[in-house]
Amino acid sequence: MANKEIKLLGDIFEKSVRNFPDKLALKKGDTEYTYQTLKDEVIKLKNYLLSLGLKKGNKFAVIGENSPEWAVSYLAILRAGLVCIPLDRLLSEAELLHILNTGEAVGVISSKNYIYKIEAIKPRLKNLKWLISMDKIKDLKSEKEFGEIEIKSDSLAVLIFTSGTTGQSKAVMLSHKNIISNIQAIEKFIYIDENDTMVSIIPMHHTFEATCGFLFTLYRGGAIYYTPSLKPNDILATMKQAKVTCLIAVPLLFEKFISAMHRKVAAASPGKKILFNIIRKTSSVAKFLRKPLFARVRKEMGLGNLRLAVTGGAALTERVRNELELLGIPIIQGYGLTEAAPVVSVNPLNKARNNSVGIPLPGVEVKIDNPDSNGVGEILVRGPNVMLGYYKNAKETNKVIKNGWLYTGDLGKFDRNGYLYITGRNKSLIVTQTGKNIYPEELEEKLSFNKWIKEVLVVPRIDPVTKKEVICALIYPDYELLESESITKGIKITEQEIQNIYKDVIRSCNEDLPVYKRITTFEIRKEEFPKTTTHKIKRHIFISRTIRV
Repeated sequence: MANKEIKLLGDIFEKSVRNFPDKLALKKGDTEYTYQTLKDEVIKLKNYLLSLGLKKGNKFAVIGENSPEWAVSYLAILRAGLVCIPLDRLLSEAELLHILNTGEAVGVISSKNYIYKIEAIKPRLKNLKWLISMDKIKDLKSEKEFGEIEIKSDSLAVLIFTSGTTGQSKAVMLSHKNIISNIQAIEKFIYIDENDTMVSIIPMHHTFEATCGFLFTLYRGGAIYYTPSLKPNDILATMKQAKVTCLIAVPLLFEKFISAMHRKVAAASPGKKILFNIIRKTSSVAKFLRKPLFARVRKEMGLGNLRLAVTGGAALTERVRNELELLGIPIIQGYGLTEAAPVVSVNPLNKARNNSVGIPLPGVEVKIDNPDSNGVGEILVRGPNVMLGYYKNAKETNKVIKNGWLYTGDLGKFDRNGYLYITGRNKSLIVTQTGKNIYPEELEEKLSFNKWIKEVLVVPRIDPVTKKEVICALIYPDYELLESESITKGIKITEQEIQNIYKDVIRSCNEDLPVYKRITTFEIRKEEFPKTTTHKIKRHIFISRTIRV
């Protein structure tokens, strides 16, 4: 394979095997795989799968925690010419039953912690013949050695059931070419090499992590560390052990870093608190000071060696962006969706405009359909990364792919320098009775900058009295801050006082907004919003409810 171009996902690590056979590729706890070991294990499992009599194109699922064994399972399934169905380990048994039957899976490789879920539904799985424990794949052997399987690069490789924020999941079909073209385009924007270490935090079944954190890192020869759990202390310890240089994560993780920073500042000496606040308020003067001043904080957070952080999967708020830049963390934001394998655009590190989602990747065309007077319209994408379609769902496929263009359902615009800005989603758009468009995300961004708000969702509501549509903010308060305020004042903050705080927040938000955009009412939530596995709020759950009375 010395001169073979990488065209198949099962071969994605071959260049790294040739160049760095003895270098660390994957590590979790005491388990380590060099690149040569990784290849050996993948081929061994591939041979075992083929010895079962599986045929090219058969569907095989994988479920479990992020781990080297998950990676081996995924790569071996693809190397055997099979189609991989990555499963969200948090799905209910009913959801798994639907996915495995719809996807016609003939087998599942599962970590020991989730085998019970598959066993419980196994009698109702129409096609399932094999259930393999991920923890025992090292012991599986085949007496026969199988050669390379002939697979076309444009054939189906991965079947991904989306867990979107707008309702029923669909099965996205991605080919080898879709994902590899995306990896090779990302390579021109984001530089990592064999000296880099990554920590895998986003679930591996998610396309953002699979393409960018997992496959791209192996393609470039980096090392991937897996955390024992997603507990903050375990993540922190793993990042310190890995001396992580590149971090790919959803905004929620970076929000947790910022919260940790504020806790450390709160516990610091009065002098340090004063210095911190001075730096925050004099950003133009402090830019060159940020990295050295916050070096100790970054080191304690496991980010002492970090040279690049990439966020995607959801929007990064202005508040978090500013705080990360204050810490001296080089953060870039991108945009993508599962149907595009997934990356569409990303900010160049040396010319980042992180209030945007960057510029389109090489080879990926993006245009705005039917823009309004502000240049806002639906984002369309065309390129080799665009999916084959939705599995056995021509009706839904034809709704989103027209003349080669993928209709993303996202609203956005370009600036004069070619940077793309996301303004909202078609399905979340609120249209007033006078025909004015309101983008909830714009109001959510404005509200989320307020210190009293932890999470917020802006949705339409029907007033039970007037029967007219109004704009409602659903607010999950920062209860830690409220408690801190209560302790500082030495009094208990009453429910009425909490209501008054958020009335003032809404009033302040509305001050510089045109009348039609102003938030009419709000609700206080006692618990966090339900989210997808990539921490996007499930907006569709809240759209149709009326105002509480």
